[in-house]
Amino acid sequence: MKIRTEENLFDRLSEDLIWRKREITIMRWLIGQASPDRRNALLRATVTLIYAHWEGFIKTAGASYLEFIHFRRLKHSELAQNFVALSARSILRQAGSTNKIASHLEVVKFFTSKLEEQSRIPYQNEIDTGANLSSVLLKDIVETLGLEFSPYETKTHLIDNQLLRNRNTIAHGEYMFIDEDSVNELLTEVLGMLEMFRTQIDNAVALNAYRS
Repeated sequence: MKIRTEENLFDRLSEDLIWRKREITIMRWLIGQASPDRRNALLRATVTLIYAHWEGFIKTAGASYLEFIHFRRLKHSELAQNFVALSARSILRQAGSTNKIASHLEVVKFFTSKLEEQSRIPYQNEIDTGANLSSVLLKDIVETLGLEFSPYETKTHLIDNQLLRNRNTIAHGEYMFIDEDSVNELLTEVLGMLEMFRTQIDNAVALNAYRS
């Protein structure tokens, strides 16, 4: 389903978050039922699952928002600055990699004569997590979408250490003991951030924040 309307976008975000919450809830239940000798294995598996849903939802939600804006068919001059920058990113990258005047002229033409043309916001593969969604990468994604990073600033240690570093340690086959309270805290915090991210996008759409 192409995301052409606000309802399409809201449905996509809601459906994507629901199944992720359900899967995490199942893991939490399994941990509660497990014998002590199996619990640590389940706890470690749950950390990797929490990370997978963290990265997965940020990518899906961000790409869905870009797709929605793409199908708004707005002129460049009607877009917020971050989306104008996104539209111009490919020619800016090309210009930055060469000394040829032709590439630099393309940048000038874009900002002097193409702002009244219909935009074509790229939305496929534009939300790049690098398979390691750190707080630094999250900030870049949030700013790309024109959202506020300030709500996540107190979560950077949790993102980079309790979530990303622990996930990488486990995923690379190293043994790590993780207690149940730590996993429950991580689960609660990550679900809270995912809800916050969805709310930010919902609010941006409702307030037309993607427009200039």
